[in-house]
Amino acid sequence: MKSQKVSFIALLVLIMLLLQPIAVTALSASEAKQEWHDAKQASIEAQQAHRDAKIQWAADKSEENNQKVIDTGKEALHAALDEVEAWLIWKDLEVEENPDIPDDLKETIQEDVDTNLVKIDELRADVDGVENRFQLGAVFLKMVGSYFELVSDVARNSGFVWVHTANEHADTLEEYETKLREAAEDMDDNEMILEKLDMASAEIEDARANIDNAEEEYEQVRIPGQPLIKFSNGNNYLRIARGNMLSAHGYLNEAYGLMVRGD
Repeated sequence: MKSQKVSFIALLVLIMLLLQPIAVTALSASEAKQEWHDAKQASIEAQQAHRDAKIQWAADKSEENNQKVIDTGKEALHAALDEVEAWLIWKDLEVEENPDIPDDLKETIQEDVDTNLVKIDELRADVDGVENRFQLGAVFLKMVGSYFELVSDVARNSGFVWVHTANEHADTLEEYETKLREAAEDMDDNEMILEKLDMASAEIEDARANIDNAEEEYEQVRIPGQPLIKFSNGNNYLRIARGNMLSAHGYLNEAYGLMVRGD
């Protein structure tokens, strides 16, 4: 009986361990966002504790105060890594729960998130190995470099999501233009209507070209390179594409108005 009881407890513990990852995976984007806010607050508090320790050491350069600077510095770096990790998980889940984002783009974003999560684990090991203030500074600089890599990944993926959304808007305009043209071709005195539709079609074509240019720029948001410039270029192309689509929408509305009035 005792042996059976021990086996049952062991089985129960095993089941709990197996279920634990499922609970993490089941985290929703809203819950992950709250965890990021909590981690962000903890990071702010850890940074303040580190600043206080440095002020205390500046007033009294004892070995004890020096060790406090190192310890609080390590805690601050760990808290910063926790914050970034929580932010990555939130953004990943936010994308995963968005039905408007295609699966291939979700997979690309997931791969970048996984890559950065591995970097965070490696940096945690570096922080654990810090023994003096020089090493603390070196790890901090390494974290800054990794942070810029992470930001470039996020910026690139954000650009790809915007490109996908812009293409969907262009698809909608193109579909509307096609339907209006099919209806207009059977109408008498349709020259003005078709002219408006031709102008709309030209604007949609220009929008497509600018969206493609934006995607090419976002693809180059990488380190090494000029990620900030490429990201800005991509944004500019999308702004131009937006203007093209607004113009196309205006011409489509004018064409529809002519059709309704029978002009």
